[in-house]
Amino acid sequence: MRVTTAIRAWMTVKPHVPLIKFRKGGLQASGAHGGPNVPSHGSPSGAPPGPGKTVQKPIIEDYQLPPKYRRAPLSEQEIEYINRGGPE
Repeated sequence: MRVTTAIRAWMTVKPHVPLIKFRKGGLQASGAHGGPNVPSHGSPSGAPPGPGKTVQKPIIEDYQLPPKYRRAPLSEQEIEYINRGGPE
């Protein structure tokens, strides 16, 4: 009797519907759907990009960051801890 109840309960479970929807974009998505394989660099008129469009911004290297956002230097104690592989 327990087995049939478990089977009925399993059969009444609805399929999973994800709550998060990811935006499709990039070169792979546009090429996969037969569209032109052209990178999107924003619109030339300066208007915000439409849905599915991405804007490429310049890459900032770590040495270009202001001091507020730079990584704190490691102390000798921290360096030794890392080099030995953690706690003894």
